[in-house]
Amino acid sequence: MWPELDALLDALAQPGALDVAREGARSVLTPSHPAPQATAPLGIAIAIDDDAITVTIEGWTERFTIDGEEDDDGPRLAVDLVAAALFGRLHVHVRRSGAKVLARRFVFATDRGPVVHRHEQRWSWPWQRTTTELLANAVPAPHGLALGPGGLLPWAPWAGTLAAGLATATPATIAIDGELDLHPFSPREVKPLVLEYIEACKQRGITELRIVHGKGIGALRRTVHALLADHPDVRAYRLGGMGEGSWGATIVDLHPARPTDR
Repeated sequence: MWPELDALLDALAQPGALDVAREGARSVLTPSHPAPQATAPLGIAIAIDDDAITVTIEGWTERFTIDGEEDDDGPRLAVDLVAAALFGRLHVHVRRSGAKVLARRFVFATDRGPVVHRHEQRWSWPWQRTTTELLANAVPAPHGLALGPGGLLPWAPWAGTLAAGLATATPATIAIDGELDLHPFSPREVKPLVLEYIEACKQRGITELRIVHGKGIGALRRTVHALLADHPDVRAYRLGGMGEGSWGATIVDLHPARPTDR
């Protein structure tokens, strides 16, 4: 298993809450009970190979690429989707005619209301008798596992929980050492955080920074680069190279602080 998925499953090792059957590179997660309002629990399967994590939930399959970089978003997004399905953030509505599935709707519950990720519809005749089932899990989140505010990840709107990384809270203090990881912070915190961090590094004579923003579709990277492009203390910036996080991080070169600045 990938370490972050292992950490999530280990945290969920509660008697009677979750059965994890591991068959080589494939794991099948079976919650003991469905959510109170559901007719049946969600089925979840995870398969790991050398370059990807594949998560399958009731016929919906997402493949998360692993590129081996330390800032790789693939494992985090896989954890995020599995956590959403386990903790009841993801509901699946299945319409059937007998044993035949006519439609599936994948719905995420967020603080902004329900978001329908995918609606699969097949043709049905008006006289067909249909039934609708609600599939959802209700595994209790273990102590020390934070779900975050429940908003949507900007680069992955289907990921309805922010459980990636098993962070318990946003750190109260940040080390001023030239390395700033933005993963634990919400998008609205990024601008003031980056500006204050640059100022703190300048005051300590640190002129080379590494800002970790992850890869995804690049929304956070563009936000960071827009801040750097307009900042008077930034001499230059570039994407990370080999061993620096590749395009999941940005290396920043600051102008040295003048004595009067300190």
